[in-house]
Amino acid sequence: MVKPVIFQFAGFQNSGKTTIISALIKELRANQFEAAVLKHHGHGGKPDFPLQKDSHKHFHSGAIASLVEGEGTIELLANINKDNRLSKLIEVLSLFHPHIIIVEGYKNEEFPKAVLIRDKEDLRLLKELRSIEAILAWPQMLHAAEEFSGGTIPVFPISGSLFTEWFLDSYLNTSF
Repeated sequence: MVKPVIFQFAGFQNSGKTTIISALIKELRANQFEAAVLKHHGHGGKPDFPLQKDSHKHFHSGAIASLVEGEGTIELLANINKDNRLSKLIEVLSLFHPHIIIVEGYKNEEFPKAVLIRDKEDLRLLKELRSIEAILAWPQMLHAAEEFSGGTIPVFPISGSLFTEWFLDSYLNTSF
């Protein structure tokens, strides 16, 4: 089994993370790469789960985990210890043998990441975060992001295929 590549996407709410990740997954799939995604619920507290389904009732009754399967699709609800939470979640996703695990959020983690820059306030992320491998900038911030990076980090427009091409060449085609 090959250990999956782990890559993060960081940015503030509504910066385009989910849209970029969805497009990247489609392209990965077209290139015969399997991806798994781990998304941080960044709104504080536990995610909301409807109580109508039996699996949710079991979970809310105190089960440490509840898994439901139908036609090969599973849904898992589980409580995990806050210590090493991200590493445990990566372990769970690794069971599915993806080529890549894409992490949306968890911006302060040390994994290689792309940072999305939508407006001027977002530039502070480039100072605060570590392991930045690429910057994806909205049109109005492209020049500012390029200036800020000083040519040390590649900057890509948020739309188009340049980032995806770079990602495939830099991370996947060299790893597998």
